Amino acid sequence: MTSNPLERRSFLKMMAAGLGSTMLPFASFQEALGNDVPQAAPKFKLGRPEWILHSDGTFDLIAGNIRLRNCRPTIDGQSIFVRNTFMGDSPKGKRIIYELDRGFVMLDLKINNGSLSIGAELSSMSRAPFYFSPLGEGRLEGADRFFKQGLGFGGQSGLFPIQKPSAQEWGNRLGEQAWSYDSHLTTALLADNNDTLVFGAYEHYDFIQKSTIYNRPHRKGLLDRHPDKEDIFFETGFVMENIPLKDDFIKLPDIYIIQGNLPFETLQHIAWNISESMVARKDTKTSFHWSSWYEHKQDFSFEKLKEQLQTLDKLSPKIPLQTIQIDDCYCVHGDWLDTNEKWPRSMEDAAREIFQRGYRAGIWVAPFIVDENSKLFRNHPNWLINDLDGNPVPHGNLPEGPHYALDGSHPEVQKYIARVFRAFRKMGYTFFKTDFLDWGLRDSYNIKRYNRDKSSVQILVEVLRIIREEIGAGSYWLASISPFAPLIGFVDAMRISNDVESEWTNQGVGNMFSETYACQYFNNVYWQNDPDTIYLRQVNNKLSDVEQTTIAHWNGILGGVVHTSDRFSTLTDEELNHWRFLQPQDRPQSASLPYWGQNKKCKVAVRRYKSPKAWGVLVVNDTDETVNEDFYILELNGEKQCWVYEWKPETSTGLGNLDKITLSLKPHESQLLYLTENNNNPPSDLSISGVQLEKYLRKHDLIGFNQPE
Repeated sequence: MTSNPLERRSFLKMMAAGLGSTMLPFASFQEALGNDVPQAAPKFKLGRPEWILHSDGTFDLIAGNIRLRNCRPTIDGQSIFVRNTFMGDSPKGKRIIYELDRGFVMLDLKINNGSLSIGAELSSMSRAPFYFSPLGEGRLEGADRFFKQGLGFGGQSGLFPIQKPSAQEWGNRLGEQAWSYDSHLTTALLADNNDTLVFGAYEHYDFIQKSTIYNRPHRKGLLDRHPDKEDIFFETGFVMENIPLKDDFIKLPDIYIIQGNLPFETLQHIAWNISESMVARKDTKTSFHWSSWYEHKQDFSFEKLKEQLQTLDKLSPKIPLQTIQIDDCYCVHGDWLDTNEKWPRSMEDAAREIFQRGYRAGIWVAPFIVDENSKLFRNHPNWLINDLDGNPVPHGNLPEGPHYALDGSHPEVQKYIARVFRAFRKMGYTFFKTDFLDWGLRDSYNIKRYNRDKSSVQILVEVLRIIREEIGAGSYWLASISPFAPLIGFVDAMRISNDVESEWTNQGVGNMFSETYACQYFNNVYWQNDPDTIYLRQVNNKLSDVEQTTIAHWNGILGGVVHTSDRFSTLTDEELNHWRFLQPQDRPQSASLPYWGQNKKCKVAVRRYKSPKAWGVLVVNDTDETVNEDFYILELNGEKQCWVYEWKPETSTGLGNLDKITLSLKPHESQLLYLTENNNNPPSDLSISGVQLEKYLRKHDLIGFNQPE
């Protein structure tokens, strides 16, 4: 390790000289600082929201500065038409029963320990609505921001300001400033003092739970030039898809409402509750693996697999990868057990080559997609999702041509999917990457399925249960291109963002930074978040060295899945050491995001290390402009001052004992820092996640060669 002690002493001397030449009296010094005094993050506290009922059957929800006024149930976007309303007490709060022309709606407005919740029952209805909201048309007051969670892969997730209308001159064309945004799984409303109100159901086995925030704008003046009074509304409920109701009755999951004083922590609080309710697989060893896709795409073969394995055999010290995963390359989509010419034997031979070296064998399967060139498409057209006239519905054009979706409700389809995963498990595969799971989530109301009595979520969950049963509790399951909520409790890891290709684009790398930042509150809570691949190679790569480092360090510090597709034979010793530097902790641990929800241009992630007691801090400029920003130590880790080091794999440069860090970062540039209470450089073998690599390698006998015969 290069510690550069002379540089550190010179830096401190210059700091002292600078302070001496600009010394101010204490009062003047305070005035010079102004009011920009750093504050330690306040402690997270739950609030006490409350219900207020009105005699007409509407109700208010009050939470600190945030209010939802005149809420009422809605069916398919309209207020219910009520003949009679009955109100009274319930075991945990208040109950409202609405008598409709055709049926009844009952709401339970509950007061729980640390939360409110709203439960709903529909009765004397033969079919469910398409969309039902127990809390609908609530006029929103006091909030200036909202957090929306995307349905799944790719988002759009994040914290957004509530838009305000403005004066406009549209001339002879129609203009509008109406808007409506949907959110899934968890949704938050925020006030300017950070009062946060979060909504979310704790069960997601039957319906998509969705919230919507929208406006009703009005204009005034000649040419509709000026904004008039505008109301903001909020609703939360379930997409029920008009399915028939057994015994003309259904009890929906409660939607829980939690108030907190910090946005990130309030979202994480409800995420933990959801995780516990759905028995999330959050304790699996953090995945550190290699996948064939981004280096080889579909040009991967049995021979290339052996070349990669032989390269790994020769490395010393070893790279403690857990898994070697074969991606999309071995068959026509749908014919999963019929290998192509690049895999002349069965996939069992490939699995054996992998697991005999001590790695998990991984395989890619997209259980719902069917290529029109497949045997499955020709032989079983009745297994496909059809339109109402009985014709197969094209679901998407992949590079291979038109593709169709399997009907997950068909018993023979379920048997086939079970047979595929059972076969791969018997071959020795214990790591499964499933792709395009969103193809199994098609609204049931406008397509023809074998079973039209179930929602798309219920059908998807049936297939998920089959897959988990066949691969076994000990197999690692990574889902990609998938909705989030129904997968909780089934998968060990989830791709959060769009594909990260070897070029910086807003749709790829930009989406990755946006979604991983927004979704960090449930990393290692629902599962391990997968931000997608890391590039360290110089060949077949349009990313600059700076961009590669930024992506690699961001993925490494967050605490989720870490993987690459680089051929290790093309990496230099320096690049191999960089990859070792990214090794995650076995036990899942997440980075904190101290500025989440605040007005910072850079993204900052902090990782706490136990031995030695220290912190890793990564500051990322993912924008297209140079950014200059200050970061107080107190805001980063709660300490007033720390010894600060610029940190790179195997080397560090001391910056002094500081209370504030000032950085200037060019577009896509990042700075990794090491903070410690003692004036000690980071250990040369410390990984970005806090693994002491030499100790780890010795413990697992990976220091020298261990080449199989």
